[in-house]
Amino acid sequence: MSIDYAQIVEGCRRRDRQAQRQLYDALAPKVLGVCVRYLHDLQEAQDVMQDAFVLVFERIGQLRDPQRLEAWVRKVTVSLCLKHFRRQRLRMDLETVSVEPSEQPFDPFAADEVVNALTKLPPQQRVVFNLVAVEGYDYTEAAKELRCSEVNVRALYSRARHQLRELLTSNNDNNGNQSQQL
Repeated sequence: MSIDYAQIVEGCRRRDRQAQRQLYDALAPKVLGVCVRYLHDLQEAQDVMQDAFVLVFERIGQLRDPQRLEAWVRKVTVSLCLKHFRRQRLRMDLETVSVEPSEQPFDPFAADEVVNALTKLPPQQRVVFNLVAVEGYDYTEAAKELRCSEVNVRALYSRARHQLRELLTSNNDNNGNQSQQL
């Protein structure tokens, strides 16, 4: 079943509760997924998801193309996750991190294995990994969002990849599977 985002957006602009509910029902799982990737605690992720929908409903009039609704909501959500991350002061001093970057490619794993491994990363590594690998930010954009240097973003990304590689490989070894090199 195809969702008519133009009709839903128009209803949300009129503050129609039914249209708002349709929007929420259609996008809540995706928004929560984004929040969980950035915020380790499910309760925090749900709080940020709620804030994201409040902001979306307040600013739906700014959306120019209703067909870009999902991308716009995702951008709002990522922005709120980063704001929450900064506000909670969970990140370490990003200026003191240094790691040699690794350019080894990632082999695919089951999505649930990767999500589980992501939750085990330190918060600053998880955020950088999500921005670069999942959201597609380049190092410069990620550095701007995190208010740190590009070198530090590269180092955190490298460290996150290395740690994910170790976590996923050890998980496969523990399950009796042959270890895959990442």
